[in-house]
Amino acid sequence: MEERKIAMLRVHEQNIERYQGLLRTKLSDVETHFIERRLSEERFAIEMLKFMSRGETPATDHLFA
Repeated sequence: MEERKIAMLRVHEQNIERYQGLLRTKLSDVETHFIERRLSEERFAIEMLKFMSRGETPATDHLFA
């Protein structure tokens, strides 16, 4: 997996940790639903990155020679 995708995975994982921390605080129902939706979106983004990385082959110089 290329460095950019690894960095994006880390960002999504950090967002998930932050949102999970927020869920442990006192929130209104609206805020809780919002955070739960954001968690779902972050998890989906991670799954998409993993899916898009399947079957990738390392780039080789001879392809562009």
